[in-house]
Amino acid sequence: MSTQSCILLVLGAGLSRRFGENDKLEAMLNDRPLAQHVLQIVTTLPWQQKRVVSRLGGTWHGAYDQSGFHRLINPEPERGLGSSLALGIRGLEPQDRVLICLADMPFITPAHLLRLCAASEAEPHLAFATSSPSYRGPPAVFPMESLLKLSPEEDMGARSLIRTAQLLCCPTHETTDIDDAASLAAITQASPPSDFPGT
Repeated sequence: MSTQSCILLVLGAGLSRRFGENDKLEAMLNDRPLAQHVLQIVTTLPWQQKRVVSRLGGTWHGAYDQSGFHRLINPEPERGLGSSLALGIRGLEPQDRVLICLADMPFITPAHLLRLCAASEAEPHLAFATSSPSYRGPPAVFPMESLLKLSPEEDMGARSLIRTAQLLCCPTHETTDIDDAASLAAITQASPPSDFPGT
C-alpha cells in the first residue's frame, strides 16, 4: 500500500488565537476532541512512521501516544508553523517523503490520503497538495529534499512549496478546518454526526 512508503506528520501545535484562550484541539466535535477525528482517519492506514507535533499542555495527544505516534513537543509554538514543521522532520532521511496533515481538519478521508501517497510514490521528487474550489493546502506530501530547504522561522510552514505543488482535488467539505468557536458550532449544528465523513 502506498501510504507505507510515506512518513505521516500531524501538526497540532498552533496557538489557536482565533479560538480564544482554550486549545481548539481539545474542543468537542460530536463525541470526541477535534484532534482525534484526524487520528481516527489516519490510523486506518499503514505508515512508514507516524509523528505528531503538539504544545506542552493539553490532553488530546494522549490518544496519539496510545496509537503509536512519536510525539514531539514544540516549546515555542509562537514562532509559527515553520518551527513545528522543522521539529517534525528532525532526524528523517533525505530520501524520505512526508505527508503532512493538520490536526484541525476532521473531514479529510483515507481515500484522499491514499491518492496523495500514490501520486508521490509514482513521482517521488514532486510535491502534491490538496485542492477544492476554495482551498489549496494540506494534506500534502513532500520529498524531504524540499522540506529541508525551508527555514524554521517561516511562519507559514510549507506554503511556499504548496504554491508549486501538483494539486489533487477533493470535495469542499473535506477541506473544512476549524478556526474559531463559531465555525465549530456551525459544523456541530449543521447535521447529525453520521452525515460527516471521518466522524
